Amino acid sequence: MNQQGYIVEIVDSVTAKLKLKRHFACASCGKCATTSEEKYIIVEADNTIGAKVGDRVEVNMETVNVLKAAFIAYTIPLLALLLGTVGTFYGLKAINITNNVEIISGGAGLIFTTLSFLILKKNDKKFRESKEYIPIVIRIIASSGSEINL
Repeated sequence: MNQQGYIVEIVDSVTAKLKLKRHFACASCGKCATTSEEKYIIVEADNTIGAKVGDRVEVNMETVNVLKAAFIAYTIPLLALLLGTVGTFYGLKAINITNNVEIISGGAGLIFTTLSFLILKKNDKKFRESKEYIPIVIRIIASSGSEINL
């Protein structure tokens, strides 16, 4: 999936922040600094071609990788919630604990969900370094301009 945007900040020698128009398939996977109501998103991209602030660029991110990132960001915590809740419920029933089983199971589900988010956050650096889940600047469309409007 290719999109066009503007470089708004150079993070380091190979990474830049881009302002892109939110794509209809875009979801809050955590790679963007935005809220769900905003029309534009700010996202980090691999900038090995050396685009500068203000340059209009074309970026590419494989659709498969977008789906993998969405799966990781949404499905893993959901599965942790379900497995923690259901597993604890039936585990407590199996050992004949009947008092407050629902409350304990709900709490366990929330703890499992929190742990899954912490594990994802801990591995965020590894995901970033892999460059598999971030867009890549593939060409400069127009060189630096003084305004950044989409």
